[in-house]
Amino acid sequence: MKIPQNKIDEIAASTDIVDVISAYTPLRKAGRNFMGRCPFHEERTPSFSVSQEKGVYHCFGCGKSGNVFTFMMDIDNVTFYDAVKTLADKANIKIDYEYEPYDPDRNKIELLYEINNRAGRYFHENLMGRNGAYAKEYLHERGLKEDIIKKFGLGYSLREKDALYKKFQNDFSTEELIASGLVLNIGANLPAEASAQAGEIRDRFRGRLMFPVFNEAGKVVAFGGRRMDDDSGDEAKYINSPETKIYNKSKTLYGLNFAKNKIKESDYVILVEGYMDLISLFQNGVENVVASSGTSLTALHSKIISRYTKEVVIVYDSDLAGQNASRRAIELIIENGMNVNIIPLPRGDDPDTYIKKHGTDGFRNLLNKKQSIIDYIGESYISRGMLESPEDKTEFVREIIGLIAKMRDEIKRDFYIKDIAERFSIYESIIRKELDKTLKLKSKGLTREIDDKLISKAEKDTSFKEHPQTFEISLIKMLFYGDDLTKDYIINNLNIKDLNNPASIKIIDFLIRTFSDNKKINIANLFNTFPEGLENKIIGNALLDESSVLEENRNYINDVKSLLNQINITKSYKKLYIRNN
Repeated sequence: MKIPQNKIDEIAASTDIVDVISAYTPLRKAGRNFMGRCPFHEERTPSFSVSQEKGVYHCFGCGKSGNVFTFMMDIDNVTFYDAVKTLADKANIKIDYEYEPYDPDRNKIELLYEINNRAGRYFHENLMGRNGAYAKEYLHERGLKEDIIKKFGLGYSLREKDALYKKFQNDFSTEELIASGLVLNIGANLPAEASAQAGEIRDRFRGRLMFPVFNEAGKVVAFGGRRMDDDSGDEAKYINSPETKIYNKSKTLYGLNFAKNKIKESDYVILVEGYMDLISLFQNGVENVVASSGTSLTALHSKIISRYTKEVVIVYDSDLAGQNASRRAIELIIENGMNVNIIPLPRGDDPDTYIKKHGTDGFRNLLNKKQSIIDYIGESYISRGMLESPEDKTEFVREIIGLIAKMRDEIKRDFYIKDIAERFSIYESIIRKELDKTLKLKSKGLTREIDDKLISKAEKDTSFKEHPQTFEISLIKMLFYGDDLTKDYIINNLNIKDLNNPASIKIIDFLIRTFSDNKKINIANLFNTFPEGLENKIIGNALLDESSVLEENRNYINDVKSLLNQINITKSYKKLYIRNN
């Protein structure tokens, strides 16, 4: 079915692009246009411009641009058809369709939706049939009821190596099935002589309990598969679909399609880790819950959550991996301007096991005991016996300050500072001084936990992977051997984003953070921090080469100025080269 052009024009004329985009990222008036942080990439300085008059947007950072329809298509990973329908519903415009023959080649995205939808039905039929008896029995043992199994579309993939492929090969081409992520071409990237199985088509999911992953509109975009045979050797317990044209794991939250109305109604969301955690809570009446299955929480996930609520309650597993994931999630949620609380589960429990033991009332009682970030991190230190010495307390306070520095709201920061000062009998002035120092590091691209994106970006540039540039080696030397004035000058004037080698970035970031915390360091400790890899070699090259060891505690500011000038010249040359090529 085709939507007439006059209807598309009517919908566009009835839709305020500023209202639509404001639901995804805050906008403020800036001259004739509106400005905000781009919802398509991470940025600190707003570079996303929206023209209400013209009905278009453009990001001066990542280059994304378009109209209200393309915005909906990109932000929600939907087709043009779905974007128009969504905006028509918002504008209360009825669409009169024109007939148009279905052409699978005309729209590859629509085709992928069709493949995933049919695969979901196929897996569910397997589960309900004779071959899925074992998997269904497992679900019943886990306490899932028939209506929940049906609602979440749970299924089973047969053990045969190409059962799905054979089922679908007459309806879709091999290339289309590979593009969906449901089948694999084993050995496709190898010379035929390198593998007897080169070019063999196999199903990605075999002998697994299947969890369809839905987008916000309720369409199947991917799958997660749990291994049913615990004796299957090296096979991962869970595997997930790869990213496709309709599935971006960094912006897909499991269960959001079921939970979004309840999240708005309750004005908070519960964040869990796994498929079964979410389904178990949902079955027990806790429906305002989403999961970041298949990946850890991302900045894009937190942005999506912020469209529905500003209150997040994290309920991750009680093991070490769950605790680490909680810390990372806390940072991302705070950075996105939301409020976060944590529910620490008893040792050995996850949300699924806890609600089975204590029921819905027990879980809701637990929700009433949610902890602030100060309480949560404080308890983790106490449980490890790490709040007994002044040094441990100092480390704890610095970790909390690192989180406060990520908050955008200065008033909220102020309340946290007063709370820490009162609880730990520390002068507010000292905490504010430490916060100012952390904010200064942050403005230079430095954090207590170095930005993964910065390292990833540097690692993609293979020309700097093995051999750091000379000025990076020199900076390491001067940070190590220079006097306090030299170190302060580097801290205040170096932007670490201007460096190239990922190993050098890690070392320099570590040195600057260490000196900023007024800690001393020696070569032996530095080798303990980086015991292997390229970092180890760089440290040896920089600090142990007797022909170029610098004099300790000497002022090297003039040398540093020359180095930073060299960095700026190199950066300008690169920009000019890119522009001209």
